Amino acid sequence: MKKQDFDGLKDLTVQELEQKRIEIARRLFEQRVQVRLGQVKNVRLLRNLRKDIAQVNTLIQQKRTKNQRGENGSR
Repeated sequence: MKKQDFDGLKDLTVQELEQKRIEIARRLFEQRVQVRLGQVKNVRLLRNLRKDIAQVNTLIQQKRTKNQRGENGSR
């Protein structure tokens, strides 16, 4: 994921980020199938998609933590 795309994700809500994660996971699954069938030779794309999912998961966790802190009134 390019830095510009990642910066754009920071403005999304948790629900939108979860939808984005589902989209990326679906693309990852489709790419895995194509690699197994020999239709795609670029296996690096699989690594990039896994990294994208990890980045989205990190953003989701950060937003949830921030929301919890805001509700509890601490820090």
